Amino acid sequence: MPYRILSLDGGGSWALIQAHVLRDLYGDIRGHALLKQFDMAIANSGGSLVLACLCNDMTLSEISNVFEDENSRKQVFCELNFFEKLIYKQDRFALLRGLLGIGPKYNTKKKLTGLVKVLSDKDHLFPQRQKHVVDTPLNELPALIGNESLQLLIVGFDYFRQRVSFFRSNMQSKTDLFSNKYYGLPLGHAIHASSNAPVNYFDAPAMVSPYIFQKKPTFTEPVYRNTGWYWDGAVSGFNNPVLAGVIEAITNGVNPKDCCILSIGTGTGNKVILTDIATSNDPADQAKVEANKNNELVVTDTSAVFKNDIKKMATSVLDDPPDSATFIAYAVIDPSLSNSANVVRIN
Repeated sequence: MPYRILSLDGGGSWALIQAHVLRDLYGDIRGHALLKQFDMAIANSGGSLVLACLCNDMTLSEISNVFEDENSRKQVFCELNFFEKLIYKQDRFALLRGLLGIGPKYNTKKKLTGLVKVLSDKDHLFPQRQKHVVDTPLNELPALIGNESLQLLIVGFDYFRQRVSFFRSNMQSKTDLFSNKYYGLPLGHAIHASSNAPVNYFDAPAMVSPYIFQKKPTFTEPVYRNTGWYWDGAVSGFNNPVLAGVIEAITNGVNPKDCCILSIGTGTGNKVILTDIATSNDPADQAKVEANKNNELVVTDTSAVFKNDIKKMATSVLDDPPDSATFIAYAVIDPSLSNSANVVRIN
Protein backbone atom coordinates (compact mmCIF):
# COMPACT_ATOMS: atom_id res chain seq x y z
CA MET A 1 0.00 0.00 0.00
CA PRO A 2 1.44 3.40 -0.92
CA TYR A 3 1.90 5.80 1.97
CA ARG A 4 1.41 9.32 0.66
CA ILE A 5 3.25 12.23 2.27
CA LEU A 6 2.71 15.93 1.56
CA SER A 7 5.65 18.07 2.70
CA LEU A 8 5.52 21.88 2.66
CA ASP A 9 8.64 24.02 3.15
CA GLY A 10 8.87 27.26 5.06
CA GLY A 11 9.46 30.51 3.23
CA GLY A 12 7.15 33.18 4.62
CA SER A 13 4.73 34.71 2.14
CA TRP A 14 6.47 32.81 -0.68
CA ALA A 15 4.39 29.81 0.46
CA LEU A 16 1.96 31.31 -2.04
CA ILE A 17 3.89 29.18 -4.56
CA GLN A 18 2.70 26.03 -2.79
CA ALA A 19 -0.95 27.01 -3.12
CA HIS A 20 -0.45 27.67 -6.85
CA VAL A 21 1.36 24.35 -7.38
CA LEU A 22 -1.32 22.37 -5.53
CA ARG A 23 -4.05 24.09 -7.57
CA ASP A 24 -2.21 23.25 -10.81
CA LEU A 25 -1.94 19.60 -9.74
CA TYR A 26 -5.35 19.01 -8.17
CA GLY A 27 -7.59 21.78 -9.44
CA ASP A 28 -9.32 24.34 -7.25
CA ILE A 29 -10.53 21.80 -4.68
CA ARG A 30 -11.17 22.29 -0.98
CA GLY A 31 -8.57 21.59 1.65
CA HIS A 32 -10.24 18.55 3.19
CA ALA A 33 -10.67 16.92 -0.22
CA LEU A 34 -6.96 17.38 -0.84
CA LEU A 35 -5.86 16.15 2.60
CA LYS A 36 -7.98 13.01 2.17
CA GLN A 37 -5.58 12.04 -0.63
CA PHE A 38 -2.62 11.88 1.80
CA ASP A 39 -1.65 9.79 4.80
CA MET A 40 0.61 12.47 6.26
CA ALA A 41 1.03 16.21 5.88
CA ILE A 42 4.09 17.85 7.41
CA ALA A 43 4.90 21.54 7.21
CA ASN A 44 7.16 24.27 8.50
CA SER A 45 6.70 28.02 8.86
CA GLY A 46 4.96 29.50 5.80
CA GLY A 47 4.07 25.97 4.72
CA SER A 48 2.31 25.45 8.04
CA LEU A 49 0.01 28.38 7.20
CA VAL A 50 -0.88 26.66 3.92
CA LEU A 51 -1.56 23.46 5.89
CA ALA A 52 -3.76 25.40 8.33
CA CYS A 53 -5.76 26.82 5.42
CA LEU A 54 -6.23 23.28 4.10
CA CYS A 55 -7.49 22.23 7.55
CA ASN A 56 -9.85 25.23 7.34
CA ASP A 57 -11.34 23.56 4.23
CA MET A 58 -10.56 26.58 2.07
CA THR A 59 -10.28 26.19 -1.68
CA LEU A 60 -6.79 26.46 -3.11
CA SER A 61 -7.67 29.77 -4.78
CA GLU A 62 -8.84 31.10 -1.40
CA ILE A 63 -5.51 30.02 0.10
CA SER A 64 -3.68 31.93 -2.63
CA ASN A 65 -5.73 35.00 -1.78
CA VAL A 66 -4.57 34.85 1.86
CA PHE A 67 -1.01 35.45 0.65
CA GLU A 68 -1.91 37.83 -2.17
CA ASP A 69 -4.20 40.05 -0.08
CA GLU A 70 -2.15 42.89 1.40
CA ASN A 71 -4.45 43.34 4.38
CA SER A 72 -4.18 39.65 5.35
CA ARG A 73 -0.39 39.71 4.94
CA LYS A 74 -0.03 42.79 7.11
CA GLN A 75 -2.12 41.24 9.88
CA VAL A 76 0.30 38.30 10.05
CA PHE A 77 3.51 40.15 9.18
CA CYS A 78 2.89 43.24 11.31
CA GLU A 79 5.88 45.54 10.93
CA LEU A 80 7.58 47.07 13.96
CA ASN A 81 7.57 50.84 13.90
CA PHE A 82 10.85 52.74 14.20
CA PHE A 83 10.40 53.31 17.94
CA GLU A 84 9.67 49.61 18.57
CA LYS A 85 12.84 48.66 16.72
CA LEU A 86 14.91 51.03 18.85
CA ILE A 87 13.59 49.72 22.15
CA TYR A 88 13.61 46.05 21.09
CA LYS A 89 14.19 44.08 24.28
CA GLN A 90 15.91 47.13 25.80
CA ASP A 91 18.93 46.05 23.76
CA ARG A 92 21.85 48.43 24.21
CA PHE A 93 22.86 47.70 20.62
CA ALA A 94 19.40 48.43 19.22
CA LEU A 95 20.34 51.85 17.86
CA LEU A 96 23.44 50.41 16.18
CA ARG A 97 21.41 47.58 14.68
CA GLY A 98 18.86 50.05 13.41
CA LEU A 99 21.54 52.09 11.70
CA LEU A 100 23.06 48.95 10.17
CA GLY A 101 19.69 47.81 8.86
CA ILE A 102 19.71 44.46 10.68
CA GLY A 103 17.45 43.08 13.37
CA PRO A 104 13.76 42.14 13.64
CA LYS A 105 11.13 43.66 11.37
CA TYR A 106 7.88 42.13 12.64
CA ASN A 107 5.90 41.94 15.88
CA THR A 108 5.59 38.39 17.24
CA LYS A 109 2.59 38.95 19.54
CA LYS A 110 0.58 40.62 16.80
CA LYS A 111 1.34 37.69 14.49
CA LEU A 112 -0.67 35.26 16.62
CA THR A 113 -3.58 37.71 16.76
CA GLY A 114 -3.39 38.15 12.99
CA LEU A 115 -3.18 34.41 12.28
CA VAL A 116 -6.23 33.67 14.42
CA LYS A 117 -8.27 36.50 12.86
CA VAL A 118 -7.37 35.68 9.24
CA LEU A 119 -8.13 31.97 9.66
CA SER A 120 -11.26 32.55 11.76
CA ASP A 121 -12.68 34.91 9.13
CA LYS A 122 -12.20 32.23 6.46
CA ASP A 123 -13.37 29.22 8.50
CA HIS A 124 -15.87 27.26 6.36
CA LEU A 125 -16.87 25.00 9.26
CA PHE A 126 -17.98 27.77 11.63
CA PRO A 127 -20.61 28.38 13.07
CA GLN A 128 -21.68 24.73 12.56
CA ARG A 129 -18.95 23.87 15.08
CA GLN A 130 -18.60 25.33 18.56
CA LYS A 131 -15.04 26.53 17.93
CA HIS A 132 -12.95 27.68 15.01
CA VAL A 133 -10.58 25.25 13.32
CA VAL A 134 -7.66 27.51 14.23
CA ASP A 135 -8.49 26.99 17.93
CA THR A 136 -8.77 23.20 17.58
CA PRO A 137 -6.01 20.97 19.04
CA LEU A 138 -4.07 19.05 16.38
CA ASN A 139 -5.22 15.65 17.67
CA GLU A 140 -8.85 16.52 16.86
CA LEU A 141 -8.19 17.61 13.27
CA PRO A 142 -7.95 14.26 11.38
CA ALA A 143 -11.50 13.30 12.43
CA LEU A 144 -12.72 16.79 11.55
CA ILE A 145 -11.10 16.50 8.10
CA GLY A 146 -12.72 13.09 7.55
CA ASN A 147 -9.44 11.17 7.38
CA GLU A 148 -8.89 9.73 10.86
CA SER A 149 -5.63 7.98 9.94
CA LEU A 150 -4.11 11.24 8.65
CA GLN A 151 -1.01 12.34 10.52
CA LEU A 152 -0.36 16.07 10.77
CA LEU A 153 3.04 17.41 11.82
CA ILE A 154 4.25 20.97 12.24
CA VAL A 155 7.87 21.80 13.09
CA GLY A 156 9.16 24.27 15.70
CA PHE A 157 12.36 24.99 17.61
CA ASP A 158 12.21 25.07 21.42
CA TYR A 159 13.80 28.39 22.39
CA PHE A 160 15.00 27.41 25.87
CA ARG A 161 15.80 23.73 25.28
CA GLN A 162 17.48 24.59 21.97
CA ARG A 163 16.17 21.60 20.08
CA VAL A 164 13.56 20.68 17.50
CA SER A 165 9.94 20.18 18.51
CA PHE A 166 7.33 18.35 16.45
CA PHE A 167 3.69 19.22 16.99
CA ARG A 168 1.71 16.09 16.09
CA SER A 169 -1.87 15.02 15.64
CA ASN A 170 -0.92 11.40 16.46
CA MET A 171 -1.14 11.06 20.25
CA GLN A 172 0.46 7.59 20.13
CA SER A 173 3.34 8.29 17.73
CA LYS A 174 6.20 5.86 18.29
CA THR A 175 8.64 8.60 17.31
CA ASP A 176 7.72 10.19 20.64
CA LEU A 177 7.97 6.85 22.47
CA PHE A 178 10.09 8.07 25.39
CA SER A 179 7.77 10.90 26.38
CA ASN A 180 4.94 10.10 28.76
CA LYS A 181 2.99 13.15 27.63
CA TYR A 182 1.25 14.44 24.55
CA TYR A 183 1.38 18.15 23.77
CA GLY A 184 -1.95 18.97 22.14
CA LEU A 185 -1.22 22.32 20.60
CA PRO A 186 -4.13 24.28 19.07
CA LEU A 187 -3.61 24.68 15.33
CA GLY A 188 -3.12 28.46 15.56
CA HIS A 189 -0.47 28.10 18.26
CA ALA A 190 1.38 25.45 16.22
CA ILE A 191 1.54 27.76 13.19
CA HIS A 192 2.60 30.65 15.41
CA ALA A 193 5.47 28.60 16.87
CA SER A 194 6.59 27.27 13.49
CA SER A 195 6.49 30.56 11.57
CA ASN A 196 8.73 32.64 13.81
CA ALA A 197 12.05 33.25 12.09
CA PRO A 198 14.31 35.02 14.63
CA VAL A 199 16.95 37.76 14.61
CA ASN A 200 16.17 39.41 11.29
CA TYR A 201 12.41 38.81 11.14
CA PHE A 202 10.42 38.54 14.40
CA ASP A 203 11.22 40.35 17.62
CA ALA A 204 10.67 37.58 20.20
CA PRO A 205 10.11 33.84 20.57
CA ALA A 206 6.52 32.77 19.92
CA MET A 207 4.72 32.03 23.19
CA VAL A 208 2.18 29.20 22.98
CA SER A 209 0.02 27.20 25.41
CA PRO A 210 -0.38 23.46 24.70
CA TYR A 211 -2.84 21.09 26.32
CA ILE A 212 -0.80 18.48 28.22
CA PHE A 213 -2.25 14.97 28.12
CA GLN A 214 -0.73 12.26 30.37
CA LYS A 215 0.05 9.40 30.86
CA LYS A 216 0.54 7.32 27.73
CA PRO A 217 -1.06 5.25 26.34
CA THR A 218 -4.41 5.80 28.08
CA PHE A 219 -4.12 9.49 29.01
CA THR A 220 -6.30 9.05 32.09
CA GLU A 221 -4.63 11.85 34.06
CA PRO A 222 -6.21 15.34 34.15
CA VAL A 223 -5.38 17.58 31.20
CA TYR A 224 -3.56 20.81 32.01
CA ARG A 225 -1.92 23.65 30.07
CA ASN A 226 1.52 25.18 30.28
CA THR A 227 3.58 27.62 28.22
CA GLY A 228 6.35 27.16 25.68
CA TRP A 229 8.51 29.54 23.65
CA TYR A 230 9.55 28.77 20.09
CA TRP A 231 11.55 29.92 17.13
CA ASP A 232 10.88 28.94 13.54
CA GLY A 233 11.30 25.24 12.75
CA ALA A 234 13.94 26.23 10.19
CA VAL A 235 16.36 26.91 13.06
CA SER A 236 16.30 23.18 13.80
CA GLY A 237 17.36 22.41 10.22
CA PHE A 238 13.89 21.44 9.00
CA ASN A 239 12.87 24.33 6.78
CA ASN A 240 12.36 21.54 4.27
CA PRO A 241 10.64 19.03 6.59
CA VAL A 242 10.49 16.07 4.19
CA LEU A 243 13.16 14.04 6.02
CA ALA A 244 11.31 14.39 9.32
CA GLY A 245 8.16 13.16 7.58
CA VAL A 246 9.91 10.07 6.24
CA ILE A 247 11.37 9.23 9.67
CA GLU A 248 7.96 9.72 11.30
CA ALA A 249 6.38 7.33 8.81
CA ILE A 250 9.05 4.63 9.13
CA THR A 251 9.11 4.81 12.93
CA ASN A 252 5.36 4.20 12.93
CA GLY A 253 5.62 1.05 10.84
CA VAL A 254 5.52 2.23 7.23
CA ASN A 255 7.70 0.29 4.80
CA PRO A 256 10.17 2.82 3.34
CA LYS A 257 9.48 1.50 -0.16
CA ASP A 258 5.81 2.42 0.24
CA CYS A 259 6.53 6.13 0.78
CA CYS A 260 5.20 8.33 -2.02
CA ILE A 261 6.23 11.93 -1.43
CA LEU A 262 5.15 15.28 -2.81
CA SER A 263 7.57 17.88 -1.42
CA ILE A 264 6.92 21.51 -2.36
CA GLY A 265 9.35 24.34 -1.70
CA THR A 266 8.92 28.09 -1.84
CA GLY A 267 11.34 28.85 -4.65
CA THR A 268 14.87 30.12 -4.52
CA GLY A 269 15.86 33.72 -5.03
CA ASN A 270 19.58 33.16 -5.23
CA LYS A 271 21.76 35.24 -7.47
CA VAL A 272 24.14 33.71 -9.97
CA ILE A 273 27.32 32.85 -8.06
CA LEU A 274 30.61 33.45 -9.89
CA THR A 275 32.88 33.67 -6.83
CA ASP A 276 34.44 30.28 -7.59
CA ILE A 277 35.88 31.61 -10.85
CA ALA A 278 36.67 35.12 -9.58
CA THR A 279 40.37 34.26 -9.20
CA SER A 280 40.55 31.88 -12.15
CA ASN A 281 43.40 32.27 -14.62
CA ASP A 282 41.20 31.00 -17.43
CA PRO A 283 40.67 33.93 -19.85
CA ALA A 284 37.06 32.89 -20.45
CA ASP A 285 36.35 32.90 -16.71
CA GLN A 286 38.06 36.26 -16.28
CA ALA A 287 35.98 37.75 -19.08
CA LYS A 288 32.75 36.41 -17.55
CA VAL A 289 33.56 37.86 -14.12
CA GLU A 290 34.56 41.23 -15.57
CA ALA A 291 31.38 41.44 -17.64
CA ASN A 292 29.21 40.87 -14.56
CA LYS A 293 30.95 43.00 -11.93
CA ASN A 294 28.15 45.57 -11.92
CA ASN A 295 25.31 43.11 -12.46
CA GLU A 296 23.04 43.17 -9.38
CA LEU A 297 21.88 39.62 -10.09
CA VAL A 298 25.40 38.18 -10.05
CA VAL A 299 27.85 37.74 -7.15
CA THR A 300 31.49 38.26 -8.09
CA ASP A 301 32.83 39.95 -4.94
CA THR A 302 34.67 37.47 -2.68
CA SER A 303 35.12 39.81 0.28
CA ALA A 304 33.37 39.11 3.61
CA VAL A 305 31.83 41.97 5.61
CA PHE A 306 30.72 41.54 9.24
CA LYS A 307 27.41 43.35 8.77
CA ASN A 308 26.53 41.21 5.75
CA ASP A 309 27.67 38.04 7.51
CA ILE A 310 25.24 38.62 10.40
CA LYS A 311 22.36 38.97 7.95
CA LYS A 312 23.52 35.95 5.95
CA MET A 313 23.68 33.83 9.11
CA ALA A 314 20.19 34.93 10.16
CA THR A 315 18.67 34.10 6.78
CA SER A 316 20.63 30.93 5.94
CA VAL A 317 18.31 28.81 8.11
CA LEU A 318 15.49 29.59 5.68
CA ASP A 319 17.24 27.94 2.76
CA ASP A 320 18.00 24.33 1.94
CA PRO A 321 21.08 24.31 -0.30
CA PRO A 322 21.62 22.01 -2.09
CA ASP A 323 18.27 20.53 -1.15
CA SER A 324 20.01 18.10 1.19
CA ALA A 325 16.85 17.12 3.08
CA THR A 326 15.24 15.83 -0.10
CA PHE A 327 18.33 13.84 -1.07
CA ILE A 328 18.70 12.27 2.39
CA ALA A 329 15.00 11.40 2.48
CA TYR A 330 15.33 9.81 -0.95
CA ALA A 331 18.40 7.84 0.17
CA VAL A 332 16.51 6.54 3.21
CA ILE A 333 13.71 5.06 1.13
CA ASP A 334 15.94 4.00 -1.78
CA PRO A 335 19.47 3.39 -0.38
CA SER A 336 20.76 2.00 -3.67
CA LEU A 337 19.71 5.21 -5.45
CA SER A 338 18.13 3.06 -8.14
CA ASN A 339 15.83 5.90 -9.22
CA SER A 340 12.80 3.83 -8.26
CA ALA A 341 11.59 5.80 -5.23
CA ASN A 342 8.40 7.84 -5.55
CA VAL A 343 9.67 11.28 -4.58
CA VAL A 344 8.55 14.44 -6.36
CA ARG A 345 10.31 17.65 -5.36
CA ILE A 346 8.95 20.93 -6.73
CA ASN A 347 10.89 24.08 -5.89
